[in-house]
Amino acid sequence: MEDGQRPPNGRSKDELRLVIVAGSAGAGPEAVPEMINHALTVLADLLEEGDLACEFSLVSGSLIDGDVAESVNALLPSLCRVQGLQWVQSWRTPVGDALPGLFLPTRQADAWGQGAPARALVDSLTYWVMALMGRLWPDDAECWSLTVETDDWYAAAYVDVVINHQEQVWLLHLGVTD
Repeated sequence: MEDGQRPPNGRSKDELRLVIVAGSAGAGPEAVPEMINHALTVLADLLEEGDLACEFSLVSGSLIDGDVAESVNALLPSLCRVQGLQWVQSWRTPVGDALPGLFLPTRQADAWGQGAPARALVDSLTYWVMALMGRLWPDDAECWSLTVETDDWYAAAYVDVVINHQEQVWLLHLGVTD
């Protein structure tokens, strides 16, 4: 959604972020990653289409010896490793570019067009997820787009984002598999 546009519920992005953050304000910071993973699971389920399944997750670990790549390798499945880390200015850019647009089902296009109820729901969940992520990391946290090398299956298509903040490395995986 372009800046300045209003989501289907009529609220601006900033108004929606305020409502979402206020609604989750009672939860301590330690609960936020779990809240994000729950929301990502719902979002992935909504975007599933036939034989294509979305796999969205957020995992974290300590920064190992100041080495982000080594820290990410510890978070990846056993037969996967970092092939490349490309610096991005803000985690919001790759996440906002990917969700939900990259994963919208292609069948039943009318059900997923702008203003359609299904699209409004996934757009709202995306705003919620991003507002929750904003509670974990500032916009200017160290951030990279990840390319994974694997000897096995990883995902048919994916957007992986790595965030290093306060000696904690986070791996956000947004993938689709068939």
